[in-house]
Amino acid sequence: MTLKDDGCLIRGLGYVALYAAYLEEAIEDIFFAVAKMEKEQNPKKDLWPISQKLKYIDKKIKEWPDLPSELRAFYKYIEELLIIFEKRNLLIHGRIYADKKTGDTLKPARKGCEAVPAVSAEFYELANQLFAALEPCKVSMFALPRYEATRTKNAGCGD
Repeated sequence: MTLKDDGCLIRGLGYVALYAAYLEEAIEDIFFAVAKMEKEQNPKKDLWPISQKLKYIDKKIKEWPDLPSELRAFYKYIEELLIIFEKRNLLIHGRIYADKKTGDTLKPARKGCEAVPAVSAEFYELANQLFAALEPCKVSMFALPRYEATRTKNAGCGD
């Protein structure tokens, strides 16, 4: 479902926050599945930020042989997910100021970053990217158990 820009910054920001939360949940599911497959359950890793969890998934999947196409596609998509979350951070942690002379402004929370015009279209575009990113995550979640079963079955086979 593609959202249409209605010009409302706050509603767009809300969609970004909501869809980012859905995407984080999907990535966390993958993270926990990968950690379980690797037999690396560690409560401290549960507290990692989503970018660190994505990097862990990336590192582990890179080591796996004979990846099915669904997992290869997700693996190639991880860099894009990191970029999407970086954009999310800029919008969510930034502050929006209304100015009658210059228009709405987004002031990033990071020091040294310049304030930029706050444009609702950017919020809606990011919300749509976040929502679309759910699909590769869902596909990989279905592929992980099948891959694990194949990997486990082949683990006992010697050369």
